[in-house]
Order: sequence, then C-alpha cells, then structure tokens
Amino acid sequence: MTEIYNDIQTNIDKIRSRVDKAAQKSGRNPADVQLMAVTKKKSAEVIQALFEGGIRSFGENYPDETLTKQEVFDALHPGIELSMIGHLQSRKAALVCKLFDSYHALNRLSMATRLNKMLISMDKQLPVMIEINIGNEPNKHGWTVDTEDARQAYLADLAEILKLSNLKVYGLMSLPPYFEDPELTRPYFIKLRALREETEKIMEINLSHLSMGTSIDFEIAIEEGATWVRVGSALTGPRV
Repeated sequence: MTEIYNDIQTNIDKIRSRVDKAAQKSGRNPADVQLMAVTKKKSAEVIQALFEGGIRSFGENYPDETLTKQEVFDALHPGIELSMIGHLQSRKAALVCKLFDSYHALNRLSMATRLNKMLISMDKQLPVMIEINIGNEPNKHGWTVDTEDARQAYLADLAEILKLSNLKVYGLMSLPPYFEDPELTRPYFIKLRALREETEKIMEINLSHLSMGTSIDFEIAIEEGATWVRVGSALTGPRV
C-alpha cells in the first residue's frame, strides 16, 4: 500500500500542478476545476490511495463493477462524489440510481424518463450532465448538433428532460475525437462551450459545468472552460 500510495501521490501532485497552470494560463481560478479520478478496473487500495491523496471525485464506467466496490465507496461517503461516466444500458438503470451521486453521460431521452421514474420511487434527486457527440462520431453516444435538424432535436429532448422532477441537469459532457496531438481537440472544446452558452440562452437555464478533457488533453480542455476533467491512467498509472 505504501508504494501504491507514494506513486499515486506523486501523480496527483503532478496533475494538480498541470491543472493549476492551465487554469492560470486562461485567467481562471484553479479551484473552479474539479479533478475526477477514473477508477474503472482499479482496486480498493488504489481508490483509498487516491482519497488519501486528496481526490474527492470518482468516476466509474460499469455499474456491475461499481457494485463490487460499493463498500469501498460507501466508507468514503459523504466526503466524495461518485459519478457514472459511461454509456448506460437500460437494464442497469436501477444500479445507477442506487449507487451513484451523479450521472455524467445522459445520452437519450428514454433513459432520462426511465431514471426519473426509479428516482421518484426512491425519493432521490440525481444531478446529470447531457452527453454531446461533439465530433458526430458513429461509435460514440450522445446528441449530435452539427445540423439544424440535429440541434433542434437536442433542444426538444432537453426541454422534456428539464420537466423531469428528479433529474437535475447541471452541465454538458463530451469526449472529442482522439488525436495524438491534443491541440487538435481545441476546436471541439470551443464548440461545446459555445453550445452551452447557446443552450443557456435559448432554454433560459444555468448549466454551471462542462465536463470535457481526459488524461491526454485535459489542459486544453481547461483552457477552453472545462469545470470537470476526467483523469485515469495519468493518476493511477497503467499497471496499478
């Protein structure tokens, strides 16, 4: 545990330094950027080491896996936020309602309706981020907005989601296309930020968060307005 802790603490310090520099470069307060540790396929020891290193936001991709780690995360509550960040199958919706504090990848109206019904029965509110397929990639989920018809469909679905009593929409999330040069992701982050501003104006709502940026491009994302960045291997290492 000591070796794992030392390695992860070193990684956390390095990532936080990079987060701070990216925020300062763009004239932002580093405190406005939340660092989420992606812990899919990671052990209880790694999760505990991340917590001891100051991480308070955790992201998981697979509800069944999260269920096996429920005791670990329960022991850290209420001091953490556990977010579902992956694509959700309909049959796993109940697990998300039960296990998670927020859902950062809501990608269809039917799932929103399904979650809301379950949440009502549990008397629970669930903050959610709307997933945007900002690169219009066929292998990714989320609303596309690159044509007027697609944009109107997104706004129409969002209007229905906003009516759901037990879901709280508080931001947008997107994963841009992968590039070896992270600078090439910048236009996609700019596009998501502009979409948030447009959505706020049209829908007359406040979307306080932009979840964008991962281990390979989080600095660019922060420079373009990310309030939440999802970092996995850069924190835990590929073999931890």
